[in-house]
Amino acid sequence: MNSVHWELFRYSLPLIEPLRMLGQVLNERRGLILRLSEISHESSAAESFGEGEIAPLPGLHPESLSQAESQIREYLSGNLKFAGRSGDLFGSVRFGLDMAQRTMAQSHQESAGRNYMSTENETYKKQIPVNGLTSASGKQLELECEYLQDAGFKTIKIKVGRQTVQEDIERVRSARKILGDDISVRLDSNRSWEWEEALEFAHAIKDCRIEYCEEPLREFQRLEELHQQTGIPLALDETLWKNPDPHTLPKFGIQTLILKPGIIGAWESTKFWTAFAKKNEMNVVLSSSFESGLSLHWIAFTSAKLLRKQPAAGLDTAKCFEHDLIDPPFKLTNGSYVFPAKRPIANEKYLQKIAEGNSKITTETDV
Repeated sequence: MNSVHWELFRYSLPLIEPLRMLGQVLNERRGLILRLSEISHESSAAESFGEGEIAPLPGLHPESLSQAESQIREYLSGNLKFAGRSGDLFGSVRFGLDMAQRTMAQSHQESAGRNYMSTENETYKKQIPVNGLTSASGKQLELECEYLQDAGFKTIKIKVGRQTVQEDIERVRSARKILGDDISVRLDSNRSWEWEEALEFAHAIKDCRIEYCEEPLREFQRLEELHQQTGIPLALDETLWKNPDPHTLPKFGIQTLILKPGIIGAWESTKFWTAFAKKNEMNVVLSSSFESGLSLHWIAFTSAKLLRKQPAAGLDTAKCFEHDLIDPPFKLTNGSYVFPAKRPIANEKYLQKIAEGNSKITTETDV
């Protein structure tokens, strides 16, 4: 364990349009930034520092932002309840703490003259592909599909389950017609449908050549049956963090695991599920939980480091904010995220410091 100085900040990012998902309507995205600074024993100057984002999303995370804030304050203050075990923390808190620890380790690399992306005996990736995201309908869906195609995206994800089944069927058919055969199409239902609805939808889009449909059923126990009857390729998302025991998961017909590091927690949790997917011959896609560009960059970095095969990551959400937390902001180029030369950090003009102190925290080095 090393002695570090910690600072905790609040932030609020306004959205361009209200975000409607999972029964919630948000006009801004609020969260916390944890900054860790390691202090030299020879001087009072900080040798290195890292940052992590703690941003539970209402309706998605079981913990609230206020609960997450209370917990990270207790942990940093040495509350005996946790006894240094980050595994006892909420997923969003584990994610932010782990991110801060590991980016502090990256800072050591940078101070030694090494690029933060590099490791010994490894040629690092300069960019990763990202799937374009749309939830539009009608003419707007056509325009967005054309825009995403022109912007260089090779994979597009369409949110379904918010309208009638028939409307969603027509939306998928329309998008496939516009996108042709060169663009991969993913669907995400967020467990919106009962059995008969999912069955009708899956039969109707058989000829639309989708890569997978995420979580079409409220009853995840019937996913294998849905694949057996319709042949629809499936992906797990909510099921992984609501039923985290891998022995209870459906496997037949499941082609992909969608991993949200901001919910499942730390780097090691992502490694665990990646190994599980490899053993069961499934693909892995890393995805955000609507965090700022600081976390989007970190999830992209995690994907580049942990996945040998690099499918398009779910990181096309920065476009929803009026401005980003990092400067320059997280942005996509030709359907990909190109890693910047320097590790991005949060812009202080968007941060409000709420607490600080000193603590004994393990410095992570496996990056």
